[in-house]
Amino acid sequence: MIKYVMTATALKLFSATPQTRRFYRQLGNAIGPRVRKHIGLNKMYLDRVRSVLDVCRQHDVIQPGGKLLEVGTGWLHWESTIIRLFYDVEITLFDIVDNRQLAAYKHYLGQLEQVIDEVVEMTAAEHERVHDLLWRILNADSFDEVYEMLGFHYVINPGGTLKHFQDESFTLIYSSNVLEHIDRRILPDFIHDYRRVLQPGGHSIDLIDLSDHLYWYDEHVSIKNYLRYSDKVWRRYFENEVQYINRVQRPEWLELYRNAGLDLVEEEAITADIGSMDIDEGYKHLDNEDLRCVTLRVVHHKPRLH
Repeated sequence: MIKYVMTATALKLFSATPQTRRFYRQLGNAIGPRVRKHIGLNKMYLDRVRSVLDVCRQHDVIQPGGKLLEVGTGWLHWESTIIRLFYDVEITLFDIVDNRQLAAYKHYLGQLEQVIDEVVEMTAAEHERVHDLLWRILNADSFDEVYEMLGFHYVINPGGTLKHFQDESFTLIYSSNVLEHIDRRILPDFIHDYRRVLQPGGHSIDLIDLSDHLYWYDEHVSIKNYLRYSDKVWRRYFENEVQYINRVQRPEWLELYRNAGLDLVEEEAITADIGSMDIDEGYKHLDNEDLRCVTLRVVHHKPRLH
C-alpha cells in the first residue's frame, strides 16, 4: 500500500500545473521509447491483434473504402495499423496530445513482422499484402511518410471531445484502453457523439480497462482497490490529471451506450479475483460479477434509418 500511496502523491504533484503536466508528458516521451524498445512486443499486444481482427471479421464491420476513427490513438496507432494491414480504408487517428514515438512504433512492428504468421490466419494474398506493407512501414523515415502510405489522418484536439467531427463521417469507431480516461462528466455527450458521427449501420468497438491503474505500481493491493474509496476521498487523495481514470463500472457503461441510441451487438466481460476488502457505499449496489469486472469489450451498432 505504501507504493500505491506514494505513486498517487507523485501523480497528483505532476498534475498540479500546466507546466508540471507538460513536463510529465515530455518525460514520458523521452523515457518511453527506450523502455518500450527494451521490453518489446508482449502478449497483450498480440492478443489485441487477434481481438480486433476477430471482431472485424465476425461482425463484418469494415467495407473497402470505409472511413474509420480511432479514439485515443496514443503513441503506437496499434489497432489502426493492424486494421490497415488487412483492409483498404481511410483512418482518422484522434488524440488530445502528441505522444507519437516513431522508433518504438517501428520496433514493435518489426517484431510483429516476425510472428504475425503464427498469430493470424491469412490467405496467400493477405500474407503477401501484410508483409509488403510492414516492410514499407519499417523503411519509412517519418510518420508523415507512414500516414501517406496508409491513408491515415492525424488529428489532435486538446479539448478531448468529438464535436469537431461532422455528422455521419465514419463507418467504424474504435478505441483500446481509452474510454476509462475520459472525464465521467462529459461521458454522456461523448458517447452521444459516437452515434452522431457514425453513419447509419456503422459500428463501434471499445476495449475498456476497469482496473485500478495505480495497482500496476503496487500489485500488493487489489486490482480494483479504488472500490474502497468514496468519490470525495478518491478526488482528494488519489485522482490525478496525468493518469486520470473515471471509475465507471460495467452497468453504467452499458447504460451510456443505450441512452445514446446504440444497440449492443456483443459484450465480453473479463473478471478477476479482487480479494476481500470493504467496498464503498457508492459501489455496494453492484453484484459480484460487476465488482470483479476488470476488462469490458463492447461492440455496438447504429441502427439504419427506416
